[in-house]
Amino acid sequence: MHPTFADLALADWNDVDSVAKFSAEAFAAFDEDPDLLPRMLRSLRTDQHLRPMCESYDFMDKLVIHDDRESNIRIRVHLFRPGYFDRPHNHRWTFATKILSGSYVHRLYGRDDQLLEGADSDALEPLVQRVEGEGASYVLHHNSVHAVQADAGTASLLVRGPAAKDRLLFVDRAKRTSYWVYGAEHETPEQRRDKSMTDDQLDGAITRALALVGR
Repeated sequence: MHPTFADLALADWNDVDSVAKFSAEAFAAFDEDPDLLPRMLRSLRTDQHLRPMCESYDFMDKLVIHDDRESNIRIRVHLFRPGYFDRPHNHRWTFATKILSGSYVHRLYGRDDQLLEGADSDALEPLVQRVEGEGASYVLHHNSVHAVQADAGTASLLVRGPAAKDRLLFVDRAKRTSYWVYGAEHETPEQRRDKSMTDDQLDGAITRALALVGR
């Protein structure tokens, strides 16, 4: 394990200032060693612990490149599908992210205790809208509600802290409904299969990620 990644366990993952400090050091480790991320992506091809954690969705592929089993802190690469419009949602954990390539429109809606429980989806309007471009980074508390809309070729590096809750809520404005999504430990085998990646899917995603980071 890279020593900077071990230090992520020292962060207070309920304090965005603390998360910003330690995640910035982790992001700097990738900047200082340009081959670190490509090495981690390549090692994923044969890592039997990390491969089953990688997931494919209609909107993105998630590649887990680091998992600290003691602290439950992970580092992932997200590969967004072009033009995807995310559904407003909160998170089970606080995270820090950095855009590796491309960009996305980022919309912030407020806190989940104010907006999500029984929220009127028609009344859900963003409080902040901005474009997160290559090199941009930010920290988002798990109580925040946000959504992103990615351009083609967008990839990001994400450092997620330990889970603070068992589930997150998505608001589907088009269908005027909302639904809960649970962590892997609470999913059925069928739910796990639906988002698990085949060997070919995973190897293809790794190849795309390497191309986007220039290796």
